[in-house]
Amino acid sequence: MNIQLLNDIEQLPPEAQQKIAALIISLKELYQPAKNTRQPTITKGDKTIDPTEFFGMWKEQPRNLADIRKKAWHRSGFNQ
Repeated sequence: MNIQLLNDIEQLPPEAQQKIAALIISLKELYQPAKNTRQPTITKGDKTIDPTEFFGMWKEQPRNLADIRKKAWHRSGFNQ
């Protein structure tokens, strides 16, 4: 460790030294490899719904995903 840095820290008022100590603790936590990191739980979705059919705002005009994509791609100039 740089001796001059230690001397500089020792010459600071106690309040500044406490701030430096807190900063060092924060930096150690930031750069320390994560240990025992809790992994998020993954829940599986409902696979009984047919993903090719939409509902809701198209309830009165049933459409499927392929028709919607074809129409959108046609407007954008992309042809399948």
